[in-house]
Amino acid sequence: MNKNNTYLFYPNYQQGTGIYTSHWLPYTIAALWAYVDQFDEIKNNFEVKDLIFKREPIENIVNRMVDPKVCLFSNYIWNENYNLRVAKENKSRWPGCLIVFGGPQVDENYENFLNRNSFVDSVVIGEGEISLHSLLNDYLNNEVKPVYNLHKRILLENIPSPYTDSSLLSKIVLDNPDTKWASNMETNRGCPFGCTFCDWGSLTQSKIKKFDLKKVFNEIDWFCKHKIEYMYIADANFGVFYERDKEIVEYISKKKIETGYPHALNMTWYKNSTEKVIELTKILHKVDLARGITLSVQSMHDKTLEAINRKNMEVSQLGTMYQICNDNNIRFYTEFIIGLPYETKQSWRETLCTAVELGCHNSLEIFPLEIIRNSELAKQVDEHKMEIFQFETIEPRQETRIPEKHNYVISTKYMTRQELVDGWMWGWFLTNFHNYGWTQIFQKFSYKNLGIRAIDIYEDFFENCLLKEEIFYKLYEQQRLELESFFWKENYQGVDVFQNDDIVIWAHQMKWHEQRNETQFAINKWAKEYFKDKINSDILTELILLSNSFTVDQNTKEDTVLKFNYNLPEYCNLSTVDLKKETVEYKFSNLMEWNTIDEYADKLYYKHRIGFSRRIIKRCF
Repeated sequence: MNKNNTYLFYPNYQQGTGIYTSHWLPYTIAALWAYVDQFDEIKNNFEVKDLIFKREPIENIVNRMVDPKVCLFSNYIWNENYNLRVAKENKSRWPGCLIVFGGPQVDENYENFLNRNSFVDSVVIGEGEISLHSLLNDYLNNEVKPVYNLHKRILLENIPSPYTDSSLLSKIVLDNPDTKWASNMETNRGCPFGCTFCDWGSLTQSKIKKFDLKKVFNEIDWFCKHKIEYMYIADANFGVFYERDKEIVEYISKKKIETGYPHALNMTWYKNSTEKVIELTKILHKVDLARGITLSVQSMHDKTLEAINRKNMEVSQLGTMYQICNDNNIRFYTEFIIGLPYETKQSWRETLCTAVELGCHNSLEIFPLEIIRNSELAKQVDEHKMEIFQFETIEPRQETRIPEKHNYVISTKYMTRQELVDGWMWGWFLTNFHNYGWTQIFQKFSYKNLGIRAIDIYEDFFENCLLKEEIFYKLYEQQRLELESFFWKENYQGVDVFQNDDIVIWAHQMKWHEQRNETQFAINKWAKEYFKDKINSDILTELILLSNSFTVDQNTKEDTVLKFNYNLPEYCNLSTVDLKKETVEYKFSNLMEWNTIDEYADKLYYKHRIGFSRRIIKRCF
């Protein structure tokens, strides 16, 4: 019996180049097919001829297709335009081929999507397994409907695995032996939070359901056997089931010791992270798999949090979590979104400074507000008078130069265009000066010893140092003008300042490191004026010495031992230590080594989150 030739599409970007070239395995659509292929009527009547996982030239794909009967496209923000072009070409060559789209980039109001794309025959809305099974059965009976939106959720018990119960992904790995792989896995599915800017909760109907632990462990074994280098646990809230998730991280750690894989691990941590999540991170830290805890709030403005349904997050516990992480040298970072409802220029400044004040010294991860197609916030654009900037971007290193679209908010009822740009620049300012270490010591001391709020000291530094010192102001203005040019399309020169989601640019760091003496002279001049009437001169002298020695120096590769008459290094960096006058020697060490200036510059950029720019300080005994 002839089977219906079926083609699956989940194209994604190439990562890296040369020997570092890597690709994502097409987990989502492979998981859907593993589910439907367990049924005899599907197995006996459909055959997957190809699974497209990379953005290769479209003519290469269609030229190797043979009499396609069904083409299934998994549609995401990173592949929508590419998918649509492939689908349109398929329909042109084979008019009788059934074109089906599913995934988060298909409108919940499906008529909009079908009207825009007349070559698409049918769409699957929401969770796809049961709907796809129904669609394929209808195809066999010549009864395909334009939309499949079955709200019944799939039972996760004994669900087939795309890794261990299907050959599709194994074949891709075997057919591409020189490729390094990244892949997703789920240990649970669902999200109880209804954040308005996100479509995760609505897509999974909120309640969290668990996959069998045996299936989870078998998939981890598969990753290690097939030498998958990067593993992403695609749960919405990993860590929410502490005892169960502890078993999972312990098993991953065990396999890392036994096999050396995965090389890297990441996950989306439970949004109400507690101290128990830190315990999970400690387990991963022992095998060098702790990328960092995401302690994200998006905003600290009460009215904003209420508007985006984040009021139920335990923001009040954030400071405690920061303190535990800092005192135990656990990596973490906090994500913020600029442009949310009710956020003003001043509330945004205070949001970031509050995070700093609470202990977010490693990384402030700042993202623009992007209007996601099926999010609740997409329905509130008019209410909040959001001005949307739609632009197309082409990721570098891609074989096929097909752009993808983004919809960023560039002004609201609460922030003008200029204020929004100023808000991004405030993030640029705190990242470059506080997170990179140039002013961190001064902020920590002033808050702990003098009770000075972070917003107050940094507004003073901004006005009386950054805006007055050419070495800082020139680069600040350059970055601000790039942002304005990009968003406002005025004299836009094609500079993609949002490449790879880097909203705040760190490229300027190397310029200040190359002019280290001038940089520190300008900062020290400000510090002497700011603190002159607040602390005695002996403490100020040592505070400046500590600050100067805290940031990494491209010309200092060896450890440095310095003598202090106050225990300032411990006082500033450990929450439980009191200030004492005592003669103590401290050793200053670099977090990582480097051989060339280029390698040093790369580490300043790529290792900023783990603190490469700041030296490790230990008391000498």
